Amino acid sequence: FNILTSIGSYQHAIMQLTNLRIKLIYNLGIMVSYSGRLVRHGIRVDQGDRVVWALFLQDSMHNYAR
Repeated sequence: FNILTSIGSYQHAIMQLTNLRIKLIYNLGIMVSYSGRLVRHGIRVDQGDRVVWALFLQDSMHNYAR
């Protein structure tokens, strides 16, 4: 399971969920969570700077939390 949070000074970004054939507007401050095993993703930023905080949870963390 992946959680992404984006900050920066960019104007226009698109998140592509490649294998689902979905494109999303990826504005500043957006937080996205998805299954990294099931969904391939990519992000295109036309201009500006961007920082992404990524949190990757392994299956063992989900089992521990039960």
